[in-house]
Amino acid sequence: MNAWMKNGVFYQIYPTSFYDSNGDGIGDLKGITEKLDYVKSLGVDGIWFNPFYPSPFMDGGYDVADYCAVHEMFGTMADFEEMLAKCKALGIRVIIDLVIGHTSDKHPWFVQSTKDEKNKYSDWYVWTDNNFNKFGDKSIHGLYPRDGGYVINYYACQPALNFGFNTPPRAPDPNNAYDLGEYWKMHYTDERLKPLREEILNIMRFWLDKGVDGFRVDMANSLVKGCLYNSDKDEDIEGVRWLWNLLIGTIKKEYPDVGFMAEWVYPSNAVGKCGFDLDYLAHDRQEYNELLRNEKGTNILPAFEKGHTYFSDDGQGDIENFLKYTMRLHDDVEGKGYFSVPSGYHDIVRVAEKKDNEQMKVMFAFLLTYKHVPFIYYGDEIGMTHKFGINKDGGFIRTGCRTPMQWTNGKNRGFSETDGELYLPVNDVAGQSVETQEEKEDSLLNTVRKLVKLKKENEAFNADADLEIVSCENGGYPLVYRRLNSESSFLIAINPSAKPVSVALKGEVLLSQNCETENGEAKLLGKSFIIVKE
Repeated sequence: MNAWMKNGVFYQIYPTSFYDSNGDGIGDLKGITEKLDYVKSLGVDGIWFNPFYPSPFMDGGYDVADYCAVHEMFGTMADFEEMLAKCKALGIRVIIDLVIGHTSDKHPWFVQSTKDEKNKYSDWYVWTDNNFNKFGDKSIHGLYPRDGGYVINYYACQPALNFGFNTPPRAPDPNNAYDLGEYWKMHYTDERLKPLREEILNIMRFWLDKGVDGFRVDMANSLVKGCLYNSDKDEDIEGVRWLWNLLIGTIKKEYPDVGFMAEWVYPSNAVGKCGFDLDYLAHDRQEYNELLRNEKGTNILPAFEKGHTYFSDDGQGDIENFLKYTMRLHDDVEGKGYFSVPSGYHDIVRVAEKKDNEQMKVMFAFLLTYKHVPFIYYGDEIGMTHKFGINKDGGFIRTGCRTPMQWTNGKNRGFSETDGELYLPVNDVAGQSVETQEEKEDSLLNTVRKLVKLKKENEAFNADADLEIVSCENGGYPLVYRRLNSESSFLIAINPSAKPVSVALKGEVLLSQNCETENGEAKLLGKSFIIVKE
């Protein structure tokens, strides 16, 4: 379990869109370095960076062509090292994306594996044994000299690296003379797979020796094929469990302070069983949205905007199932690591869509006081909304949450000095800029800063401190809960709905919005919250 995550608040940066330092319309590493003082002003402890590696960018850089270099549009390795040094000077941890479930089809490893003659890289990707032997709808055939089809992880340009299968290869059917079996499906313990595992370890060592603090592992549940990543049965994840405990265990012996964050979206397995320090809940994953619905079909994850969400002001959401589920997660990961409910991330519609700044403040009051590890997606702290109708780098609808950070009210919203076209267009909405919100004491930006400061100054808000649900009446309108440790206790009440509600509380009011207090009672007037030190 990684100690530096438990009291942390983290920030996610999409490098293409944070700040353009050289006027070419594209965000870059030098631009990030220039804006690190702003990031530090938020009070965050670390940054998760989306990919900056050489890539054809057919999937936003998640199609890696070189794991140990920097894409020229972002700068140079020296620029990365300069950025890393400033992060260290400011006390900011650095987490980078590790995309090892697949590579780009332009990666030199894959190019070599496509050759018909056997070579070092033939077994580094998952290939069927002949061109007519398919792997469901997950294999691509007929493009290369090799007699076989390659298995993909996501897009056709993302061939899956070969970490084996969860079960032994299937033998031929004795009753079918044409069935040759599936000996191409190597078991995850097959010695032929060891060179790839060693190379993955070397990639991690390369970046750790540079000074990074940890990795966010893309599609971490996908590496060993045939596993059911959201199953609670050990045998269904046996292979991927074995693999991650081997990889993480090896690295942690050499670099004890490293942190591993999964994109597994099932913390009970990623953290509880597979050695990760952190996993996060994905707002758009149907698998456990089914677990988090009430009888009315209401979605209650904060950003999931189909149906009535808990943070909509119509008051038709229901947070009870979310509380039950996360209480179970607390039990599953206790003593092993943590989970996160991020404000947003690069794959979903912006959380501020369909919300005003008052609703966003209520959401952040929850995210920064609840029992988990908070992650803030760049721009969420100023209420940046989604830009629909654009597509770049294989992002499709996701592209709209990756638009440039809005720094000022001037040209290109302060993102770039270019007179030409930006790599991605600015979503030019009034009020959504750092410049505007810096000037207002009660702005969303300054409210987020106050909430982060409160969290950081009180260990009762750490991810391993206690949580007590005091009241969840009417689906959580209001939701009242207590965060506490042996030294202090805080009562938090939130009411995202527009309908006023009242709660009983006593103590020192630390932060509030749209509340009236009198004689031990607080009236939450709507789109409101209050935090009291008892």
